[in-house]
Amino acid sequence: MSKTFTLNLITPQKQILRDLPVESIVLPALSGEMGVLAGHIPMVVQLGFGSLRYKQDGVEKEFAVMGGFAEIVHTAVNVFAEGADLAEEIDEEEEKQKIKRAKESLSRKDADIDFELAELEIKQSLARMKVKKRRLN
Repeated sequence: MSKTFTLNLITPQKQILRDLPVESIVLPALSGEMGVLAGHIPMVVQLGFGSLRYKQDGVEKEFAVMGGFAEIVHTAVNVFAEGADLAEEIDEEEEKQKIKRAKESLSRKDADIDFELAELEIKQSLARMKVKKRRLN
């Protein structure tokens, strides 16, 4: 049995990874992190906000993913994420500013404020910052 399998990472905007041979994947499942190796049983997993990590040729790469689901089949894992950012490309200062703006909008009592959207922005930025900090340590 092969020790590698294929990873595909797709967002509504674009396909980020296509047919990438990997040795392992860690997914941010809603119930906690889930590891996948070659030969994993087929299943579908709902994803939360968090870290998607994979190993290719012994090197680990990481993405911050913003929900979605993963389809695990015999020779591939297909991740359909609502959003994904490569850890090295995340700008921590920009994420801090997004959180600040969202908190400021939540503190106003305007009827025009979309509270769910502001809270979502905060959750997404916190997930990105957590992934970025993991890469720095």
